[in-house]
Amino acid sequence: MGTPCITSSIPREGTELDYAAASPYPELSLVTAAAENTALDGARRRRLYLFRHGAVDYLDAQGNWVADPDAVRLNSQGEEQARRMSQAFSGVAVDRVICSGLPRTQQTAEIVLAGRGLPIGTEAGLEEIRPVRAESSPDFDLLHDVAYAHWRAGDPEARFLGGERYADFYERVVAAVESIVADQSWSSLAVFAHGGTNAAVLGWASGLGKDAFGAFDQQTCCLNIIDFDSCSESGRLRRRTIRALNVTAEDPLKHGRRAGDLELLAVRLQRFDANGSTKT
Repeated sequence: MGTPCITSSIPREGTELDYAAASPYPELSLVTAAAENTALDGARRRRLYLFRHGAVDYLDAQGNWVADPDAVRLNSQGEEQARRMSQAFSGVAVDRVICSGLPRTQQTAEIVLAGRGLPIGTEAGLEEIRPVRAESSPDFDLLHDVAYAHWRAGDPEARFLGGERYADFYERVVAAVESIVADQSWSSLAVFAHGGTNAAVLGWASGLGKDAFGAFDQQTCCLNIIDFDSCSESGRLRRRTIRALNVTAEDPLKHGRRAGDLELLAVRLQRFDANGSTKT
């Protein structure tokens, strides 16, 4: 068992963490204050704002897969989602920004953080899980391979649309996020990534592992918030706490969200296939 961060006692009355005079709930004042940058046991608390990119189109007007899904950019809906998230996020300070490097994440970051002048770094390990390329795609079962593909992520040999194995993808994302969290130079970090990538990060943070792919919905341009507590001296990570999941500016209560994006994609493919317009 490692050495705890706490030294002797919680901060005393009169220290910088004493908010009792201003709080109607004095018994909560220490916790409220500690939640900003320092945990109650003295651990350093840092915050990750984990975004998914805005809406894009992976099918063309004829219902065919785009030739290169890595190259897609935000559609008009995705741009509007990012603008609305920018308004919601306007009062939140961040000191570092990272995206996966794919155009849709770079574009979302630029819109959400417009006017802040923050450089946007890239981490290729955060790129989305890779399907097989369109020109060599097999016939997919709409339910098994598309709508509910993420529920098979725990199978060691399960692949996403015939491409990358979930197991390999999860290891890739976890390695990237562990490296990011190990970097002690930031206090408040914004990361712009992808639905599958975010599910992997949330699986790692929650302890669910690959089961998170099916369990955690990630709407386009959503925001997740994760706090990390680490020893201020050694930097050793002690706790990971998920504060918010799948928050969207336009529909925070999910009145209009009764299906995940892969289910919606399967519906579109089914409609096109019924007209003989696409290969599924």
